[in-house]
Amino acid sequence: METIESFERGVAVRRERRLLAADIYNNARLLFAHANRNCLFIPICRAQYLAVMDENEIIFVDDLGERRIELAWRQLRPQARHSLFDPVPYILEIYLPRGLRTVQYLQSDFAAALYQLQQRKKRTQGAGKAEVRTLRQRQ
Repeated sequence: METIESFERGVAVRRERRLLAADIYNNARLLFAHANRNCLFIPICRAQYLAVMDENEIIFVDDLGERRIELAWRQLRPQARHSLFDPVPYILEIYLPRGLRTVQYLQSDFAAALYQLQQRKKRTQGAGKAEVRTLRQRQ
């Protein structure tokens, strides 16, 4: 059974153009592609936030509070870069006043959360095939 999460978006109190580091964007897209779903949930434990990524944006909500979007990275434009190593332009929209503080550390916390998610995925991926052998006892 699939669960549907809903989030509320208010009116932006601030809007500005920003750049997302290439490694952060590339790692997020790789995890999103492997999820085989229309969104990817990324818990940011250190900041107690939840990032939700879809095809067009990444939203951030307080994981302990209401399901109101605090800020979003919208209109991600990877096609505007010349190589995979160039940063990705996007529009930062802040919806709640506390988002003005949150935005200062969120990009680094998001990168750390992506790394943790990748490591967890590596640990839980099993081999494609398994073989069981009987141990021979020594005499």
